[in-house]
This record gives sequence, structure tokens and C-alpha cells, in this order.
Amino acid sequence: MGVSKLPELRIGGHVVRFPVIQAGMGVRVGTGELAGTVINEGGIGVIASVGLGGFTATAGKGYVEESNKQLGVEIQDARRISNGKGPLGVNVMVALTNYESLVRRAVSEGVDLIISGAGLPLRLPGYVNEKVALVPVVSSGRAAELLLRIWKKKYNRIPDAIILEGPFCGGHLGFTVSQIEHPETCSLDILLRDTKKVLARYGEAESRIPLIAAEGVNGIDDIERFISMGFQGVQIGTRFICMKESGMEQAGQEIYIRAKKEDVVVIQSPVGLPVRVLKTPLVERIAGGKKEKFTCNYKCLHTCDIKKVPFCIAKALLSARLGDYENGLFMTGCNVEEIKNTMTVHDFFQSLS
Repeated sequence: MGVSKLPELRIGGHVVRFPVIQAGMGVRVGTGELAGTVINEGGIGVIASVGLGGFTATAGKGYVEESNKQLGVEIQDARRISNGKGPLGVNVMVALTNYESLVRRAVSEGVDLIISGAGLPLRLPGYVNEKVALVPVVSSGRAAELLLRIWKKKYNRIPDAIILEGPFCGGHLGFTVSQIEHPETCSLDILLRDTKKVLARYGEAESRIPLIAAEGVNGIDDIERFISMGFQGVQIGTRFICMKESGMEQAGQEIYIRAKKEDVVVIQSPVGLPVRVLKTPLVERIAGGKKEKFTCNYKCLHTCDIKKVPFCIAKALLSARLGDYENGLFMTGCNVEEIKNTMTVHDFFQSLS
């Protein structure tokens, strides 16, 4: 292996060779296997906590317990694969009804980082100890300022890093439909500038908080571009979906590999946010005003009203993982057309050296 051209990334007391955070892709895509392998190659591996439990016939009463148990299994898998090395993160969505329970389970299992978005994690510091690095996800300087003010006042805590998700990011988006239609008004360079101004107003420690770019990263050229803009690292999602170690079945990965630029659309999610996905028969049915048939035994989202939402996002993401093109919801970034094949995590990180 050659010497990496890229800088190391430091978050809290953790240093990794490559400035790469693997995104926590939910419903069994960002698993312990993927996270552990990313750690071995010099990045930050992240387990997605959403959708790990609760999909069995008996899950109605035991959803919280099953979710916690399966999160523990994934954390243990990641530690086994990485031989106990870190840093290992867990991504927990604020919108989850079992948010606090999942965070506390991750902490009890000894994870190194908690990454949290899909809402502002204003209460997160109250659920962790000082050993766990906290990495909130925001999409505006205003959100960063609100979070920083509340964390300092209530918990005397500041973020160990901040992930800035831009308007071309995949999955759930912290923007209005108007902003998404006019991305030049909320571009990542604007978010970076605004967030740096916020941090500078607070003090020296805050001004040094690492800022992580999340949007359209597929390889070394993209990473170098964001580093040159002033970011300290990147978060990568869509490219990692098509890794051999990801939880996405091959049939699902093939749908991403065949996707074209015009297949990428934005719809409204039961989470209460716009979500960027591939256009599939499910998405077309939703766009046509049809409501899918589903039941809900576990009420996984605070924001989901099963009488009003047109589909169950948990069920749709599970279908995507299994490669069900007809019924799956395939979250994606804007530049999915650049992904031409599956690859191993090892080969991806080799390409960064």
C-alpha cells in the first residue's frame, strides 16, 4: 500500500488514517460486518440502529427489546471483525420512538461515537457518558447554532464533530422542497461558511470542531475537493451500499448499478422530511396518490401517522434490501449513475492511497 495523499481525521480522542465516515444506512444495510471492515481499512465504521429488530411476527410487544438486542449483536460483530479496534459509531435517528433506548444500549456496549440526525439531537448529551464522541448531523448554520447553544447551556458539552449534509445528499434531507429545487441557495460551501461563522463566535475549542461533508462522495477526487474547501472529512453513503460487505443483497445492489441520473427523485417520507430515492414502481404508485396496504405493530417513528402516510418506510426499506424492485424504497445520492459495479471495502480504501 502506498502513502495516502489524504489527511487523517481526528474526532474526539480518535484518529483514523482516512478522513472517511461510512454513513449509517438503515434497515440492515449499514451492519456490523460493513462497519467492522471499514474500521480495519482505516475509516470510521458506523452501524445503523434503525430497523435491526421488530420485523418478526412477535415484534408487536417486544419491539424495543428486540431492537436493543439486535443492535448489541451488530456491535459485537463489528468488534469481532475489527479485533476490538475502533472507532466504531452507531447512527441513531432522532425521529425514532426508541431513540433514547438505542443510544443508551450503544453506550452500554462501549461504542466510540454516536451520530445523530433526522431531527436535532438536542437531548443526546444527557444519554451518554463523557467517553462517547458526539457527532450531530445538521443542514444549516442556524441548526448548528441552536444545537451548540443548548448543549453548552444544559450539558456543558460541545460536538466532537459536525456532519453537514448538503442538498444533493442521499436519503432524508433537512431542507424544504423549495431549497431542494434551488440547491444553489443552500449549497455545501454556504453551509460550511455559515457553520464556521457560528463556531467562531463561541470560542477557540468550538472553532476547531471538525466539519464533515456529506454529499456526492464516490472516490478520492470528491474527497480531495471537499478537503480543499475546508472540510476535515467526508461521510459516504451510496457508494458503500454497493460494497460486498454491505447488508444490501446483490439483487438490490444491481438496481443501484443500473440506475441512471434521471431515476433519482425526491418524495415526502413518513419521517416528515423529503427523501431522495430511486424511481421505482412503489415510488410511482405513491406519486400517483395511491396508499399501500400495511399494518404497524411497533410505531417506530414519532412523526408517522399510519392513517395518513401512504406507505410504511420500514417495510419499503426492508424490501429494497432484499432487492424487491416493485415494492422497495432505494435511498440514494444524486450521482448514483457513477457507480458501475460492486467492490470490496478493501479495494475502495486502496483507491484512496
